[in-house]
Amino acid sequence: MRKQRLILAKRKGERLLKKWNLIKNLKGKRKGWFPIRSVNLEDYQAFREAKLAQLKPLVLGNPESLKEEEKMKEEEVEVKEIVSERVKGKHPRWAVYGRGLDDVREFLNSEDYEPGELKPEGKRKLFTKEEKVLLNKRVPDLAVATSSKWLPLHTLAASGEFHLMDALLKHNVDINAVDVNGWTALHRAILCKKQAITSYLLRESADPFVRDAEGATLMHYAVQTASAPAIKLLLLYNVDINLQDNDGWTPLHLAVQTQRTDIVKLLLIKRADRMLKNKDGLTPLDLCLCSGRDTRTYELIKLLKQFAKKPTSAPNPYNASASQLH
Repeated sequence: MRKQRLILAKRKGERLLKKWNLIKNLKGKRKGWFPIRSVNLEDYQAFREAKLAQLKPLVLGNPESLKEEEKMKEEEVEVKEIVSERVKGKHPRWAVYGRGLDDVREFLNSEDYEPGELKPEGKRKLFTKEEKVLLNKRVPDLAVATSSKWLPLHTLAASGEFHLMDALLKHNVDINAVDVNGWTALHRAILCKKQAITSYLLRESADPFVRDAEGATLMHYAVQTASAPAIKLLLLYNVDINLQDNDGWTPLHLAVQTQRTDIVKLLLIKRADRMLKNKDGLTPLDLCLCSGRDTRTYELIKLLKQFAKKPTSAPNPYNASASQLH
C-alpha cells in the first residue's frame, strides 16, 4: 500500500509540473504579442530610407531610375566586349543556332564562313591494308612467325594462354616440335609450372617420353622445378622415374641436389632407385655427403637410409616345426 501511494504521489507531481511549464510558456508568448512602444519613429524612417537607397527599388512614378539602369547595363556590355575578344564560330550550326534557313544561307555566303580543305584521298576506305591481309589469310603463316629458338606453341604454353594454344593446334601444328635446346611445349609448360597446360598437352597426345639434347627426361625438369603435381601427372603416363641422362643423373640425384626433402620423399615412395650411380660413380647418398654439414643434409640422409631398409618378413612357425620333424 505504501508503494502504491508513493507511485500515485509521483504521478501527481509530474502532472503539476507539466501544467506549470505550459502556463509559463503561454505567459512568455503573450508578452511577445504586445506592441513595442519604445521605438522612435524618426529613427526607423531614416533607417528604412537608407536601406531602400542601397537596394535601389523600382519606383513607378520615377522613370528616370530605369534610364540610369539601362545606361549602367550598356557600359557593362561595352567593357565585356573590350575585355573578352572571342573568335566567331566557323561552323554554321554554332553561328546560327536556333535560327532559320535564311540566316544559315547568309552565314554561308558571308566572309566569316571558311570551308574545310578537301583532301585529295577522299573518304576513308572501308578496310586498311592490314585488315585486308588478315581477312584474306584465315590460316596463320607460322613458318614466317617462327625462329629456331622461339616457337609460337612454346611461347603460348609458357605464358599459359590456353585458348590461343587450343586455336593454334586446330591448324595442324606439330605438338612435339623441338627448339634448339631440344625442348618441346611440354618442357616449357613444366618449367613455367603451368599444370593445366601440361595436362592438356598430354591429353592431346604430346610425347611424355621425349628427351632433350642432354638426354634429360620430363621427370628431370619436373623435379628441378620441385613440382609435385607434375611428377604425379607424369607417373600416370608411365614415365620411368629411374631414367638417367647423358651424365648418368637420375631424377633422385637432381632432387638431392635441390635439397628438397618433400620431393625426395615423393620419389622414394614412388620406388625411385637410390643405388643408381652417375658417371662419377656417385649415388644420391654420396651427393648428400658432398653437400656439407647442414640440417637439411641430415634430413636427406635419414630419408635415404630409412627407405633403404627392406621390411623383414615374420618367421613362419609351420616351417620351423617342419624342420624339427626332419
